[in-house]
Amino acid sequence: MAKRTILASTGTLVGRINGYDITLVSRIFPPLMEEGLIAGGELMMLNSYYDRMDAVAEEWKNAGIAFPVLHCEKDVGTFFSDAGTLLSSGDTAAAESTVSHALDLFLQNCEMAAKVHAKRMVLHLWGGRNSDAHLSMNRDLLEKCREIIRPYGVRLLIENIPSAVRDPLTNWRDLLPLSKDVGLIFDTRFGNLHRQMEEIWADRDIVPHIEHIHISDHLGAERDFSSLRPILHPGEGMIDFDRFVTILDEKHYSGTVTLESPVIMEGGADGDKLRRTLIWMNERF
Repeated sequence: MAKRTILASTGTLVGRINGYDITLVSRIFPPLMEEGLIAGGELMMLNSYYDRMDAVAEEWKNAGIAFPVLHCEKDVGTFFSDAGTLLSSGDTAAAESTVSHALDLFLQNCEMAAKVHAKRMVLHLWGGRNSDAHLSMNRDLLEKCREIIRPYGVRLLIENIPSAVRDPLTNWRDLLPLSKDVGLIFDTRFGNLHRQMEEIWADRDIVPHIEHIHISDHLGAERDFSSLRPILHPGEGMIDFDRFVTILDEKHYSGTVTLESPVIMEGGADGDKLRRTLIWMNERF
């Protein structure tokens, strides 16, 4: 039996290849919950949901699926980073327009969190080609995000997103002064990309703020961004998960853990593979 609360991302089942079929989550997650393999889901917000948020939320709520966590659409952080680059180039108007659009998307993500009663939201604070090139812009926009999300009673969690200029741990350290009502979420694939699996979990200032974990695997050299795809299941890549679990035990980590490795297929999803991976996680985590 798992020592920690295990969730599965809706992104494990829903994607472009299967036409963003949200009914797969309704069919596959409830039996996994009944079996005790997951406590619920992490709702991965996708661009295709914005014009049907009520329908998506109702579909999954009617299936009885709990969503303790919502993953904010990743483009929000990408737009934040793009705005920093535009501003640094002197294109103030374009930067302001990009920020406005990004914050509008963020607001809609907050509304989606409210619809499914999520209490925490994972945020990619930087991202895309421009990544952390102008992190001061991203930091400033985090303040705006905190103001927007506060009325919804949802706690923000900042992920250790791959960083083109510095590294996720350095960026996290810069954000610590803002940590009063913001937590951190550790992604194993991103942590290993920067070879920070050990370094992050040895940081006494950082570890107390890590409240959530994403599980997936990959193969590739340090900072080889191309190795982030395909997203592999634990044991298919290079991450030493036995060592990682030992670290979590040593640090007395008791937060939630979400599987992000997809099982998406053309026209559907491989529910059997998802179940096998979740059994593996329950035996270890």
